Amino acid sequence: MRARVALLASLAALSLGCWEQNSAEWFAQMKEQPAVQALESGPKLHPSQPLRPPAGTIPFGGMEARIASPLPAFTPEARALPNPVANTPESQARGKYVFNIYCKVCHGADGMAKLDTLPVAQRLAKFGAQPVPLVTVRGYTDGFLFTKIRYGKPLMPGYPQIPARDRWHVVNYLRTLFPTGG
Repeated sequence: MRARVALLASLAALSLGCWEQNSAEWFAQMKEQPAVQALESGPKLHPSQPLRPPAGTIPFGGMEARIASPLPAFTPEARALPNPVANTPESQARGKYVFNIYCKVCHGADGMAKLDTLPVAQRLAKFGAQPVPLVTVRGYTDGFLFTKIRYGKPLMPGYPQIPARDRWHVVNYLRTLFPTGG
């Protein structure tokens, strides 16, 4: 009798370990967690960061044509580029998000590159590369700004890793900070 009770108790204890719990109120199953599989086209890792090809590879659909000039933003073809992204509140919000990641560290949240509040800008200024206040964007075309973000120069690094559509969103956001004709 004692052996039978011990056997039943052991079976009951073992069966609890295999219990398949499906209630989200308790906890999520490890097997239900998001994961990125090799060569998977989705899901996105983060709402703003889709899967990208590995470094050194050409993305599906090719790459943007490169402007062969020492100062690409100043070429007529760059200045003439039309902005294909409508300047909507959604575009401006996306542009602000990208601006805060890549641009804010040097140019500041207001785009005025105030050295007293920006340690990175202070350090760059010591080497003669003080960031320019972005109030100057009023005088430039959208194509110039788009190309300047991609290539940088002469004192600003280029950001080709920012997808083209996001660069246009940044241009739209800059137009809210510093409206043309103001």
